[in-house]
Amino acid sequence: MTSAHEILNRYWGYESFRPLQEEIIQEVLAGKDTLALLPTGGGKSICFQVPGMMQEGLTIVISPLIALMKDQVENLNKRGIAATYINSSLGYNQIDQKLQGAMDGTYKFLYLAPERIQSDMFRARLPQMPVKLLVVDEAHCISQWGYDFRPAYLKIASIREVLPKVPTIALTASAPPEVKKDILEKLEMKKPSIFAQSFKRENLRYFVFEEENVAKRILSIAQRTQGTGIIYARTRKLTEALALMLQKEGIAAMAYHGGMKNSERNEVQTAWLEDRVRIMVATNAFGMGIDKPDVRFVVHYNLPFDLESYYQEAGRGGRDGKTALAIVFNNAPDLGEIQRWSDNKYPAWKELKSHYALICNYFRISREGVSDQAQEFDMRELSKHTEQPALSLYNSLKVLHNEGILHLNEDSDDFSYIHFLAQPEDVIIYKRQHPSLAPVIEFMLRMLGGETYSREVRFLLDNWGRQLDLPPLDLHHLLMRLMQHRILIYTPATDKPMIRFLSPRHNLSKQELNWDKYTFLQKQNARRLDEMKAYVQQTELCRSLFIQQYFGEKDHQPCGKCDVCIGRNKTKVNDNEYQSIQAAILDRLKTRDTSYREVLLEVKEGSPAQREKVLRYLMDKGLIQVNSEGFLFVSSK
Repeated sequence: MTSAHEILNRYWGYESFRPLQEEIIQEVLAGKDTLALLPTGGGKSICFQVPGMMQEGLTIVISPLIALMKDQVENLNKRGIAATYINSSLGYNQIDQKLQGAMDGTYKFLYLAPERIQSDMFRARLPQMPVKLLVVDEAHCISQWGYDFRPAYLKIASIREVLPKVPTIALTASAPPEVKKDILEKLEMKKPSIFAQSFKRENLRYFVFEEENVAKRILSIAQRTQGTGIIYARTRKLTEALALMLQKEGIAAMAYHGGMKNSERNEVQTAWLEDRVRIMVATNAFGMGIDKPDVRFVVHYNLPFDLESYYQEAGRGGRDGKTALAIVFNNAPDLGEIQRWSDNKYPAWKELKSHYALICNYFRISREGVSDQAQEFDMRELSKHTEQPALSLYNSLKVLHNEGILHLNEDSDDFSYIHFLAQPEDVIIYKRQHPSLAPVIEFMLRMLGGETYSREVRFLLDNWGRQLDLPPLDLHHLLMRLMQHRILIYTPATDKPMIRFLSPRHNLSKQELNWDKYTFLQKQNARRLDEMKAYVQQTELCRSLFIQQYFGEKDHQPCGKCDVCIGRNKTKVNDNEYQSIQAAILDRLKTRDTSYREVLLEVKEGSPAQREKVLRYLMDKGLIQVNSEGFLFVSSK
């Protein structure tokens, strides 16, 4: 068997593995169920792609994001590795052909949206596929305690019943203790090997600034900080406004958001990766799977909705191990806005039921059945036709999507995709039998070479139409005809959101949506937002420690580099202040063992910085110690 190092170097060009990657790969190859908790930039995909290449057979990857799925498949194909994806944006024939290819050994990797694993087509073919490894990416989606719960993930364990001897590896970048426990239980992992990197990023410097004019402060940061950066904003309109502001000041910046065509996003992203653009101003869609090592600052104009998202986005800075800044703002208007967005995320029952009826009317969904074809739609037009606010209507669509009533694909993609299915000799015969199609086939093979036989290739229909002197619509029909004759798989481009109804119209019930779970998720959403707000509003605890303790780590060593630590280091404590603060801390700990954070919050003597300075001194001297649960207690020495 070719070694893991040889595979890594041959296909990815790396000389060595990152921390924990090699150990994880060895456990997977030994057939053990494995959970890998690797922070952003830890190289999660290598942990399953390398063992997938080392074994004969197929690796199935469950992934929740269509954009990330396409990106990973394209990257594998570019490396000469046969991979494809199936999600609800594809039609029946396309899915059928890809599943047949998975059975026949055409692919090494098959990426699946979680909603597809319960489809009759997949379940019928699964036992005949040569599956050697099952991968659950973004595994936190399986947990109701997590920030991105997807009910379809709960069905993954049913695959294991069909493939009882196939090991499973679950991967995620962020999982608090209750989510980690949920992943192991819901996936029914047997004696799993668990690997977890610390959530402490030694080279990240966390700062929270109180600022009324956030845009002006961001401009100052961009002017005074060298190197490349990312600025995250909540809306598409805001990303464009901030990018324009920076451009007017002579700073090379560009906007990136989901409303742009795929080719435009690809062009902007490439310019940033190649350092032709210094700063990317983006919505949170940007950064997934992007491994640019030299990002020197990540700034959030708007707060994310939870610490998991913030940690992942901030973690895109400093992947080269050098110092990087992670900056957010404690800004009252933004805190109010994020609270309103969060409150509206889960519609009331009457509103949700009304929206479902209006949506069914708009798309003419009957009670008899549904079409397998996805439909394009314009959110603004849907809002206008139903006379409902676009945001509340969108939130209802997301709930219906998550509960499996419909599938919503928001990716704007002007690329089309083809993959030849027929063998070269069969294509030659087909051209003789269909001379009218021969020029198009010869053009595609001349443009793409033999690679289109082994992988899916993307292209712009308009560009090909100009080169063939064909109207794009005529070329589209010719490609559809070739797909009907099973010569190739053709996935047309779409620059609008797509919707596919997964069940006929019916009387939506609370029981069907599991309303108790829905209200539980609503409460968890509020709890996570409270933690995010607490992060920016508190000044007692080291920012790094706050994040680490949120994820269940028991470290009590401040980073010494964040705004809280810098403030504490500059703080002076005279003898009288020291005595009163020490007495208050010791009195508090005599009642019961307490967390580091609780001590700083509940003791009222002195300023927050003075309290932490005294507490650190008492811990350094051994007067206060830490037990196995991570709680502080007064030493008996």
